[in-house]
Amino acid sequence: MTNREKYHFDDFTLDNYRRLVKLAKEQGFQFILHKDEFVPERKDVIWRHDVEFEPDIALKMAEIEHEEGVVASYFFQLHSPFYNLLNKYYSNIFNDIRKLGHLVGLHFDCHYWGIGDEKELDEYIKLDRDYLEHTFGVKIDTFSFHNTTSFTQSCLEYKYGGLINVYSSYFKEHYSYCGDSLGYWRFDRLEDVLKDDKVQHLQVLTHDANWSEEVLSPRKRFTKAMHDHAERLIAGQVNGLHAKGMLCPDDEED
Repeated sequence: MTNREKYHFDDFTLDNYRRLVKLAKEQGFQFILHKDEFVPERKDVIWRHDVEFEPDIALKMAEIEHEEGVVASYFFQLHSPFYNLLNKYYSNIFNDIRKLGHLVGLHFDCHYWGIGDEKELDEYIKLDRDYLEHTFGVKIDTFSFHNTTSFTQSCLEYKYGGLINVYSSYFKEHYSYCGDSLGYWRFDRLEDVLKDDKVQHLQVLTHDANWSEEVLSPRKRFTKAMHDHAERLIAGQVNGLHAKGMLCPDDEED
């Protein structure tokens, strides 16, 4: 068996992403949010995105969901090394995803603050929450942890800093889980989970750079996302400055 088959590389195209969203609907799942009341007799799915690498891809996924008539949750970082949410380009993406009807939340990074206990966790989540809300004029009610640790996995309260904790014991007790955290299905394949009649309540997690237009390995998907990011910066900044005469010409002509 090849790695392509073993790790289901073909699953992680945007075309197949649309198919999976359609499959969830066909299997009777109702798309809900973390803040929605748990209804035992309802078959439902909380469809969540942790936006970590390239919000451009997250927007494409949000557009697919909107076109399919479903709602999802997008958790953004304030301290990402890959994108600056306060840059106008990414601020626009943040707002575009909101305009499509999706929920936006906080993807909180304990590592950035060096948090060691739940009291500090409360304080710094409030700090990031307030900054995000005041900057974008939104109301945030939910957060997810970035790069979970043994400490964050022990933080099982329903809320911290006034925000719903998607890793709380409440969600672990009530919902099955399926995620693509390393660019492949870490535990169970999403398609199989969606088709499993025993699964009535599900939380799905995806990450933007794990998906692409073409069939690629996880490493190549991530690398392509980074190259696309760099090419956009070059086109928008270096070439733009050169056209304005703000950059000296090269020593040699191309």
